[in-house]
Amino acid sequence: MSERAGQLAGHLAGPLLTLVLCWSAGALLWRMLHWARTPQPVPVALTPAPRTRGGVLLRLTTELFAFRSLFRASRTTWFASVAMHYGLLGLLLVHARFLMPVLPAWMVPVLQISGWATLVTLAGIAVLAARRLLIDRMRWISVPSDHLHLLLLGTIVLSGSALKRLWPTDLHATGQFLRGVLSLDWQPLPAHAGVWLHLGPVALLLVVFPISKLVHGIGIPFAPTWNTRVR
Repeated sequence: MSERAGQLAGHLAGPLLTLVLCWSAGALLWRMLHWARTPQPVPVALTPAPRTRGGVLLRLTTELFAFRSLFRASRTTWFASVAMHYGLLGLLLVHARFLMPVLPAWMVPVLQISGWATLVTLAGIAVLAARRLLIDRMRWISVPSDHLHLLLLGTIVLSGSALKRLWPTDLHATGQFLRGVLSLDWQPLPAHAGVWLHLGPVALLLVVFPISKLVHGIGIPFAPTWNTRVR
């Protein structure tokens, strides 16, 4: 019975993950449309504010990709945030290989950053978690979801690292499964506890992403304090 249940779960994993992706993308699109349609009758730019549209674009770019305001507020938090965000970006690039039936030559150097990206991401998560636990003012304003987000990210990165170094699985079958999730040509998920441990938190993170603080990066371009200029 347990073997049959495992096989059934493996076949259902693909459609369920597709539904999760559709929910995440749809909910995120709905929020972006809601932000875009919200009236902004008067400029409420955060000073010092730019005077030109080019200045607004530059301001948004530096805020989104260099975390300019965070750099001015706290160097430690800025360093941890940069490490976590760009480390996760590196890991996403590494995982792009699962979307390609045949690994192209240009992906080989990208795969080499996996170990460093893992260490950098975990370092950033650890510093941000310690900040919320050890600094009184941060502990006071932190809510359970703040800790849950960091816990999910840490679990995803650690389980992924374990799959690569301690608990290897069939990468070809995993790639087929993930490509099937996107193409609706669903394939069974490999019967490997580590894969479930890795993809479970990923699915949960995708579910909560559009309705959590994690969406702050996408929300910045829609914030009047950032996208308006002094007139």
